[in-house]
Amino acid sequence: MENTTRLLWRQESDLAGRHLFIADADDGALAQLPAASVTLHSDLVTVAGTQCSPWPVVPAEADLLVIILPKSRERLDWLLAALGHGLTQTTECWLVGPGKGGIRGALKQFAAVAGEPEALDSARHCKLYRGWLTPQTGDFDPQPLLRRFQAGELALVSAPGVFSHGRLDDGTALLLEALAEQPPSGAVLDMGCGAGVLSVTLARAGARVTACDASQVAVWSTQQSLAANGLQGEVLHSDLYRAVSGQFDAIVTNPPFHDGLERTTAVTQRLIADARRHLRPGGVLWMVANRGLAYEQWLSAAFANVAVMRENNRFRVWRCQ
Repeated sequence: MENTTRLLWRQESDLAGRHLFIADADDGALAQLPAASVTLHSDLVTVAGTQCSPWPVVPAEADLLVIILPKSRERLDWLLAALGHGLTQTTECWLVGPGKGGIRGALKQFAAVAGEPEALDSARHCKLYRGWLTPQTGDFDPQPLLRRFQAGELALVSAPGVFSHGRLDDGTALLLEALAEQPPSGAVLDMGCGAGVLSVTLARAGARVTACDASQVAVWSTQQSLAANGLQGEVLHSDLYRAVSGQFDAIVTNPPFHDGLERTTAVTQRLIADARRHLRPGGVLWMVANRGLAYEQWLSAAFANVAVMRENNRFRVWRCQ
C-alpha cells in the first residue's frame, strides 16, 4: 500500500458517507477506502481502476475529489482542468502526495483553481491539502495543454505525463540513428511507445506498426502522432506484452527505469525475458538504455547474437537476434 493511501485511510471520519472520485490513482488499494462509494481514475493499466482514460471524467454522484499528486506539474494542470470541466457545482477537492515529490511547489497551481489550500493532515512523509473546485464551462479541451514538436520531418503530439514530454529525448535520438542504417521491416512492435516517435518513424518507412504502453495518455498521444502524419498503426494499452498477440519481425524499445520516484530495472528485465516469445525466427530486439544499467547479462541469456550498434557517454543501443 502506498504511503499516500495510508494517509487517506487516516481520514476515515471525513470519508464516511462520501462519494469519492480519485484522479490519477497509483494504488489499487485506494478502491477500499471507507467511503460510501469509490471510483478510481487511472492512467496506468497496472492499476485496477474503474475508469481508465487519458484524463478523468467526473461521475455525476461524486461529492469529494482526490488528486494523487503526479510527477509532472503540467500533468497536474491537465487533471485540474479536466476535473473542473466535469463539474456541475463547486466541489471539495483534496490534493495528496509525498513531501519529497514536490507537493509544496504544486500548491500554487492548486490554489489558482481551488482557492487557498487548507492543510488537513501529514504522515508517512506525505501531506494532504483541501480546496474547492468550481465548475468550468464547456467540455474539457486537451489541445491547449498539448506540446507539438518535430522529429526531422515528422510531427509529434505529446500530452502531459508522457515520457520526455514535448521533446525528442537523447536516448531515442541515438536509437533512431541506428535504426536508420538498418531499418526494421515487416511487423514491428514499439514497446513503451510514449508520444510515438518510434512508431511514426517506422510506419513512415513502411513497417506495419503495433505500439503499446502502460500509460493511457501515452497511447492517446501515439494515436494523435500517427494521425498528424496520416499514418496507420495499432496502439494498445498494455502492461508489457499482456495485450499483445502474434509475433513480430522486430521489437524496438526505450524502456523505463523508474517506477514512480523509485529507480528499477524490473520492467526491462521482464521485457527482455519475454521478447523471444513475441519474435519470429530471426527476429530482432532493438533497445536503447543508459550505459550504467547492467542489461548485457539478461540480453545474452535471452538472445544468441547480442551487439552494441551505437553508444556515447550516456547511452548504448543494443541489437539482439
